[in-house]
Amino acid sequence: MLELGDKVIVFEPRHPFYRFTGEVIGRRGVKPPDDTWMLILINNRRRTYLIPESMLKLEKDYRAQEQAKED
Repeated sequence: MLELGDKVIVFEPRHPFYRFTGEVIGRRGVKPPDDTWMLILINNRRRTYLIPESMLKLEKDYRAQEQAKED
């Protein structure tokens, strides 16, 4: 579960902000099935957007996973 202040990346290829990074600044309810809407401050746009938690990963975990694929 993501916490406030976590640095995240949008990892869902179908999302318009795919591979954009941002910071969790709030939670805004539940989207079925048990998926929380997260309020994300997107760094590239300096605006906030609601993005389902299932489309987000911690940035450090995503970078480590990508690095492992390259090796």
